[in-house]
Amino acid sequence: MRLAAEMASMAAMCLMLASCLSAQESADLYVSPEGNDAWTGKLAAPNADGTDGPLATFDGAQDAARALRPDVTDRALTVQFRGGVYSLDAPIVLTPEDSGTENAPTVYAAYPGEQPVFSGGSEIGGWQKGEGELWTAKVQEVEDGDWYFQQLFVNGERRTRARTPNDGYLRIAGTLKPLTDRAKARGDSSYKLGFKYTPGDIERWDNLDDVQIILYHSWTASLHWIKELREETNEVLFTNRSGWPVGYWDRKERYHLENYFEALDSPGEWYLNRETGVLYYWPVEGEDMTAAHVVAPRIQHLVQFRGDSEIGLPVSYVTLNGLSFQHAEWDGSSKETYLDGQAAVHLSAAVDATGARNCAIERCEIAHVGEYAVILGEGCQNNRIFHCHIHDMGGGGVRLGMTSLPPQEERQSSHNTVDNCFIHDGGHVFRAGIGVWVGRSSYNTISHNEICDFYYSGCSVGWSWGYAPSTANHNIFEYNHIHNLGKGVLSDMGGIYSLGLSPGTVERFNLIHDVYSYSYGGWGLYTDEGSTGIVMESNICYNCKTGAFHQHYGRDNIIRNNILAFSSHTGNLIRSRQEEHSSFTAERNIVLSNTGMPISGNWSNGNYTLRNNLYWDTSGEDFDFDGYAFEDWQELGRDEGSIVADPLFVDAENHDFRLKENSPAFKIGYQPFDISSVGLYGEAEWVAAPKAVVREVIDLPAPEKPKPIADDFEDTPAGEQATNCSTSGEEQGASIRVTDERAAGGKHSLKFTDAPGLEHNWQPHLVYRPRYSTGIAHLSFDVRVEPGAIFWQEWRDSQNPYQVGPSLRIEATGALKVGGKTLMTVPHGRWTHMQIDCRLGRSAETWTLSVAVQDGPEQTFEGLANGSPNWRRFRWLGFVSEATEKTVFYIDNVKLEREK
Repeated sequence: MRLAAEMASMAAMCLMLASCLSAQESADLYVSPEGNDAWTGKLAAPNADGTDGPLATFDGAQDAARALRPDVTDRALTVQFRGGVYSLDAPIVLTPEDSGTENAPTVYAAYPGEQPVFSGGSEIGGWQKGEGELWTAKVQEVEDGDWYFQQLFVNGERRTRARTPNDGYLRIAGTLKPLTDRAKARGDSSYKLGFKYTPGDIERWDNLDDVQIILYHSWTASLHWIKELREETNEVLFTNRSGWPVGYWDRKERYHLENYFEALDSPGEWYLNRETGVLYYWPVEGEDMTAAHVVAPRIQHLVQFRGDSEIGLPVSYVTLNGLSFQHAEWDGSSKETYLDGQAAVHLSAAVDATGARNCAIERCEIAHVGEYAVILGEGCQNNRIFHCHIHDMGGGGVRLGMTSLPPQEERQSSHNTVDNCFIHDGGHVFRAGIGVWVGRSSYNTISHNEICDFYYSGCSVGWSWGYAPSTANHNIFEYNHIHNLGKGVLSDMGGIYSLGLSPGTVERFNLIHDVYSYSYGGWGLYTDEGSTGIVMESNICYNCKTGAFHQHYGRDNIIRNNILAFSSHTGNLIRSRQEEHSSFTAERNIVLSNTGMPISGNWSNGNYTLRNNLYWDTSGEDFDFDGYAFEDWQELGRDEGSIVADPLFVDAENHDFRLKENSPAFKIGYQPFDISSVGLYGEAEWVAAPKAVVREVIDLPAPEKPKPIADDFEDTPAGEQATNCSTSGEEQGASIRVTDERAAGGKHSLKFTDAPGLEHNWQPHLVYRPRYSTGIAHLSFDVRVEPGAIFWQEWRDSQNPYQVGPSLRIEATGALKVGGKTLMTVPHGRWTHMQIDCRLGRSAETWTLSVAVQDGPEQTFEGLANGSPNWRRFRWLGFVSEATEKTVFYIDNVKLEREK
């Protein structure tokens, strides 16, 4: 997936930034592409006789600035760079020698009104028309073995390395060995080194060693090279392992292939032949390769701040202002390197700092890079990234801190600011890159940024799982516009994602929307494992696939005065793990749903506080509060002071969440806030820049509506799992698969095969997920039990512990039982048709069962008691095999519908 941007040219954007510099009347030194490092650098342009003028390189300016530094102590020492391209064959390295002071900083800035670009790439020319749509260029250094690049940029835009498929994914055919014990597989690298593929998907291409496989797990995507191709068994082995067992999160895990000539089949794709040095490219429409500006990166880092805080030698008071840094590579030098992990924290950055104090990156551009754009790592304190345009990254945007916390305070990263930056269009190589990541780092402020178009989370804070001592605290996320995340690629993400103890951390006045995960976990505010002490207030979150707020587990968080609106799959306020302490307090929030479910998850133990919230739903469905009607929910002592009422937004459907004067939200103490102050501020052109981005439209799925179930398994191939439900417990010979051995009608049915030695006797089992709260539910199905099989069918709600509605069993003897009482005997080896009719809601008390053995009369049993007297809502429909030996039964023609 690629983000297309129809914006003013990159140069024009940066020119606008440079023109806003409050530069002094004259600089101490000047640098120009037309300069000479043998000159003094005191002149902005060459003099008439060509004997003096500006310097030519950053290195030359750096040496001259160091020489001047002892004489400049009461004002900024300023070096200005004239417009043009400065090619880098090594990164700019700033050391303690370059330091200034609070009153006399060292400033490397753009010359007013001009745009200097520092490029870590080389231009590729000599393009010739090749076969078909292709153009070619010879890159001699590649053939000589001196250069092999992983990225290509044409006319300022990233191009796609030849891939298959062009859009979407291939699917693995299976794992190298059965994934029978998922827990053990996580610690066994043999599950992480390859997979079985479908014949024809992978072939023995000429450059097989360079072909890359990108595997999509849940919240990560791993990158691999091919070690071995076993064509006789259709197995591919990697040179480097993945972080997760292949097939762990998705039985038919997704992947795509890159970097082989046969995949070059569409406009915008390119391929570089390592052996011949020939670069192949298929131009996009309207591209003139005789005039195109084509650049490939050479170096990994563009700028490095290299101080040593531990011994008191930081890089201090150095500012980069109005400069553009472009074209940095990602490190693919070792094919054994582990290239996987949450937030892609294994990556480095184009601008990489250690030991930087009181430094600033202001009004700069960082673009077309292979990893992260900026990292403020070990020992970086009191630095500022301000008004920067950070875009087109192979990984993420900005990282503050590290994954570990040094014991010495001077080595820790803290008190850094990312403010008023436009950070977007990342994850092109490493999909798990994040807009702004704060690791084990404290007292940072992330404010007024526009963060969008990543495949994983927008922001992340903390790097401790569970309740270990805090390593990230007092971080502030405020006035950020965070949107268009996930794009259906990764899962388990948030607009703002948090981990671990974070006392003093506040997330406020943020606008978060359009978070679209691949499967589960597209949330707005997401407090993950152990998140504690976080205040989330006055945020607006809407159009998040699986909820506006979700807490996996944590303690004493506060969710206050937020608008949580519109999820397509679940409720908007979600609690997962139940613990003995208080999870959070949620108060004075407006929760607007369109699914009938304002809340989701697990709420039964009551270890939380909900109060003074306003709930409303636009779907017309009955409200579902953890399986209760709102009145029953409040009778349990929950949501004291909360109300169900239309909040009277100006236009919620079009995301105008201003309240009308007579809104009932004021009765719960809700305090409106001004959303116009969210995001970028300053010059009109700067504030308007995000609006010029044109992105592929990825609509959230329409909210799921309760719908009938009709499953005869005819459209599913024999040997596959059923597709409209979830299957569990396929291990040690147990399975639930579509079969053509038997059928009550048509040619297919679903075969349950049990096995001895399973950890739970309720495995394997199959679950449908209805969502009915009122009316009368009618379920019918055909079942055929073979000798020894134990068949169990049950209805449940979504509470924890769950309540049970209709439930029946067919024992190994054939006895059909309800509530322990035998109703009749079902013969083995014959199809039996069953129908269950049950009223839902407050009037749910009893149900009716009708049974007709093949070619026999129908028998009806009325007044059967539900398994739990308080069962009201139908959320779980299960078919279970309970035998403890190898047995078989079949089901067919499953049909569920509701009569209102």
